[in-house]
Amino acid sequence: MEGCMTPYIHFGAFTWNLDSSVGKGGQNSVAADVSYIQWYYWLAAKNPKTPPDRQAIYRLVNPTGSFTGACTGRDDDPLVRAIMAHQQALSHPYVDGRISVARGEGKLGEKAFFILRLSARLADMFPDQWPRLDRIERCPPSVAEAMKKAVPKI
Repeated sequence: MEGCMTPYIHFGAFTWNLDSSVGKGGQNSVAADVSYIQWYYWLAAKNPKTPPDRQAIYRLVNPTGSFTGACTGRDDDPLVRAIMAHQQALSHPYVDGRISVARGEGKLGEKAFFILRLSARLADMFPDQWPRLDRIERCPPSVAEAMKKAVPKI
């Protein structure tokens, strides 16, 4: 389904995938995809399991809590900085500031595509609501709409 997030099964677990890349040098062309990542970092900034140094970086993505669905793709974009800090902290195979669409079996070497790692963290942070993104605090309307288009019987 072009133009919206899609369901993805990764080793038997339901997760959400992007329709286009987000971040440094990414397409940044689907507002729901960019909003999903902005929202993730807003939620992670408030989560007590997120280390304080990364919370500070993540808070800069959405200081007002607004999810614009826009990313410049440049090094100085707060979303790019958050992605890079997160990738570095997780020793991701590619620390490039971009979140790519998961393909194939969903792995880059021994590690999962970064989008799958983010979705797994959301599932861990909100086990009672997952995978119903629309039931998680402050879900951006574009994300809720994309989710409902992808799985219309929800």
